Formats: sequence, C-alpha cells, structure tokens
Amino acid sequence: MLHGINHIALPVRSLDVSDRFYRGILGLRAVGERPGMKFYTAGLHHHDLALMETGALFPVSGFSHFCLDVEDEQSLAAIYACCRAAGARILEPVDHTVMRAFYLVDPDDHIVELGVDVPQSEWGPWPNPFGRDVAYPKLLSFADGRKLSG
Repeated sequence: MLHGINHIALPVRSLDVSDRFYRGILGLRAVGERPGMKFYTAGLHHHDLALMETGALFPVSGFSHFCLDVEDEQSLAAIYACCRAAGARILEPVDHTVMRAFYLVDPDDHIVELGVDVPQSEWGPWPNPFGRDVAYPKLLSFADGRKLSG
C-alpha cells in the first residue's frame, strides 16, 4: 500500500546553484553524491531528493511539481518567511481545502510546493474538496509576525 512520496529525482542545470537552493534556503541535508548527482534528506528517508546535473538542455514542464510535507502551519509560515528573506521566487499561498500551501520556483524552474494537510474533519463535508482553491492570506500575516489563528 502506498504511504507517501519516498523521493523525487530532478534534472538540474547546475548542481552548485541547486545545492545553494535546496540545502541553503530550504534546509535539506546533503546525504550523498556520485558523479553528476547529489542526494538530500529532510530526515524521513535515506534520501528525499536526488538531483542530476544535465546542463542547459533538459525538459521542463510548467505544471509539474512536487510537494514537501511541513509539520504545521506555524512551520509553514516560518519557511515562507525564510524563503522570502532569501529572495526565492514565491507564488501566492493557497488554501487547497485539503492542504494549505505555497509554491516557489527553484533555480531550474521546477515548481516546489510546501504544504500542511488539513484534517479531514475540516474538509470532509465538501462534495469535491479538490475542486476548491482559495487565497491563503493568513500565511502572509503569520510570516509577517502576526499570530496565526483558526
């Protein structure tokens, strides 16, 4: 039975630039490498992310993304503030009904979603909770130091 994402592997233009993003900004821990590749963990798996340097030519899709689980909304706001302070390209926060998240763009134009699952008790009554996305301004307020409330 599937439990969740174990790891993602992505092509990148430059391992050095991507390392500064994933390790430096997002705080993933480097756990290994081989020629042309680096491996990172967020702490749950032997590796959560593998990057392979392919140079300037590689396929990029605008919709493709991967999501990293975040512990709670306070942590999500702290990561958002850190990414903003680091000058990362951030897309607007979204309440997906089943998850509250924000997206950012890595140095190779991969879309990275960071999100917190919403308990099913909060979205269960919706007939199609995946069909409703709304703005999530609370994250912006909390990232600016205002208290996050229900």
